[in-house]
Amino acid sequence: MFGSDTDSTRASTITLILAFVIAGILYMTDRGSERLLLRTQTGAESAISPGLAILSKPLRSAENLMAGFKDRSRAVEENKALKEELYRLREEKQRSQIMAMKLEKFEGILGANPGVDIPAQKIAARAVSEIEGPFVRAALINAGRNKGLKKGHPVMTVDGLYGHVLRTGSRSSRVLLLGDLNSRISVMSVRSSARAILSGDNSDQPRLDFVDDRADWREGDKVVTSGDDGVLPQGLPVGTVKEKSARQFVVGLNTLDKNIDWVWVYPYVPTQAPDEDETNAETEGVDTPNVLDPAETQSIPIDPAAEAP
Repeated sequence: MFGSDTDSTRASTITLILAFVIAGILYMTDRGSERLLLRTQTGAESAISPGLAILSKPLRSAENLMAGFKDRSRAVEENKALKEELYRLREEKQRSQIMAMKLEKFEGILGANPGVDIPAQKIAARAVSEIEGPFVRAALINAGRNKGLKKGHPVMTVDGLYGHVLRTGSRSSRVLLLGDLNSRISVMSVRSSARAILSGDNSDQPRLDFVDDRADWREGDKVVTSGDDGVLPQGLPVGTVKEKSARQFVVGLNTLDKNIDWVWVYPYVPTQAPDEDETNAETEGVDTPNVLDPAETQSIPIDPAAEAP
């Protein structure tokens, strides 16, 4: 009995010691579980990543192949569209060359000046708003007679016609904008060459006045200066037509809602009326036909014999 008790006691002691050892190991493992888990995850990813890269190569190759087919088909369609556009542009170029040749011949026959009215020279200036001026819509520019500006010169921006010079000073000028009540310019439609007068009414969209019932104006037409008034050159861009109501058109200005900072002025020389003194001087040396006065013809005797057949 005693020996058996001794063996059981030893076994119990060993079991207790093993339990303490296992508990200590579990306790130490639990404290470093997060760090151990992170190390384990990093090691697993490092070990698996080469295999995943090898396995993903066929999938990437298939994806690249499909993308290549799509790009190729898209390139073929774009190439076809570009060829059609190229053929169309070649035909347009041929037509334009033929028209240019005809125009040159007609200009030579008629002795017309092929040049355009818009001057090549530009005078740059800085524009600022005028608040307490005599006009509702006007601006000031820092250029005047010192740079050759005169009344009536058109003032342009990168978007289109801004206004025209109304008054000039030694170093500044006042510009009357197209939307002002006092502004009147002659305009035309680029599409149909229909004429009208662009009249400002102190709004953002001046109206088209004196529009003939037969004039071909449509919404969306591009508006430029016609030059019919002899004040502004022909071809300056103004805006786009909008139909306010039946046969009542307004123009959305190109400069609307744009920050106007720098402008340029065209030193355009308008059409001048002939000088009476020069006209009289030119006609002094011209021989005029001998025309009898009606009163003198009544006093000339008529021979009755000359009237007989």
